[in-house]
Amino acid sequence: MLLSTQQKFILEVLRKLGCVRREQLHALVRGRFQQGDFEVPLARMDAMLRQLHMGAADVRLDDELVWLHGRQPDYRRLEAVNVMIELTGGKPEVISTKTEPPRLLCFTYGGDDLRLFAVASLDVLPPEQLEQVKKERVVWISDSGEAPKGLTLPPKHFFAARQADGSHRFYGSNGP
Repeated sequence: MLLSTQQKFILEVLRKLGCVRREQLHALVRGRFQQGDFEVPLARMDAMLRQLHMGAADVRLDDELVWLHGRQPDYRRLEAVNVMIELTGGKPEVISTKTEPPRLLCFTYGGDDLRLFAVASLDVLPPEQLEQVKKERVVWISDSGEAPKGLTLPPKHFFAARQADGSHRFYGSNGP
């Protein structure tokens, strides 16, 4: 099966993330390919997904999710993808899920001045152990969507508080 550049990108994203929401995938595809007069409307992306589903037996679809066969949705990682999309405007340079807990994914962003970010779960690492990952730029999330009482973040760490609409409000450390 011959794949378009956009379909190759979609497969690359699915291989890295395993499972994404349709709107997340659409934001990443738009971020990568939408320039000038060239647009990637949702209908066009859905057509590419249907072709991938029919031609590549391992691509699965439903109304909300797109995933590779054998991969289960990880709702923490899905939220981490939302955080990444919000911070990068859908244009991360590099995405990696080859990380150790509490990290859910890592990505770079920043054009000529690339910065490495990790999105990590506070529910995997107790707040008192934050010093262990002090040297990284980390955006923390929690299953509740709210920061634990008394949370103190090291420098270059942020907390992403989930809003009612699914977006996030970011709070940073007070350190240097």
